[in-house]
Amino acid sequence: MFNQNRIYRLFQLINYLKARPAKSVRSIEIFLDTSGRTVYRYLDLLKDLGFNVEKDSNNKLFIAVSSDLDLIPFTPQEADYLKKLILTTGKKNQLAQSVLQKVQQSSEIQFVADSLFKAHLSKIVEQISVAIIERKQLLIKGYSSANSQSVSDRLVEPVCFTDNYDAVSAFEIKTRLNKYFNIERINSLEVLETPMKHEAQHEFHKPDIFSFQSKSMNKEIELQMSMRAYLLLKEEYPMSAAFIKPIPDTGKYYFKANVQSFKAPGRFVLGFLEEIQVIGSKEFVRYIQRVVQKNT
Repeated sequence: MFNQNRIYRLFQLINYLKARPAKSVRSIEIFLDTSGRTVYRYLDLLKDLGFNVEKDSNNKLFIAVSSDLDLIPFTPQEADYLKKLILTTGKKNQLAQSVLQKVQQSSEIQFVADSLFKAHLSKIVEQISVAIIERKQLLIKGYSSANSQSVSDRLVEPVCFTDNYDAVSAFEIKTRLNKYFNIERINSLEVLETPMKHEAQHEFHKPDIFSFQSKSMNKEIELQMSMRAYLLLKEEYPMSAAFIKPIPDTGKYYFKANVQSFKAPGRFVLGFLEEIQVIGSKEFVRYIQRVVQKNT
């Protein structure tokens, strides 16, 4: 039987696995506040529903997202049942299986899933706003870092949001660095009673298209990539879309941009070595070569 809480957690997991970076089972446990055994049950359920839950080179889990998926519409009867299923405790009937099998391809269910996820993000934005206004320190709980490929708590002093509220710039007390924290990678927050103590060290530098915050945009990247790599790059880093052009009659795509760090784009390229050709800059080519040699 699918009750309201189980369906809500299922939607949370779908969005969590679609958002980069890939997640370890332990990070999913923390995100859903449940046991490893329950996580595996949810993963099995996703597979039964038709989701392709994949693993990266570090054995971490993700759901690949393609904007080209065709949507399968619900019948009016299925849509009505789904609304009741979400709002109340679901009861077994003949429509249940049909609804659940279509879950990841339906615009109706995606709207509900996105709404639930956005409600979670809205709460996080509200808490950060309170911390900024009241000049309080903030404990970020369960932050999924793309750089370290880990999930950890971060004690910070928030400075400001980016223009589109995708992230918050904050001074991390442990490292004494101003960093950029993606809102979607935050599990939960706690606004502390401790007042800010390091405001003289607060800085904000507009992040590059790979979400890295630094003082200079002096590193160049030039790539040629397959359609699959292009779609995933655009999905993971939406601001990259403005710097991508199709190469006529080849089925390939060209990307060129200045960035502040090679770490994030380098990590992306290394995940698609067979589908991405690094054209430049020479500095970036050398960076990729060093990383490859270090890992072999």
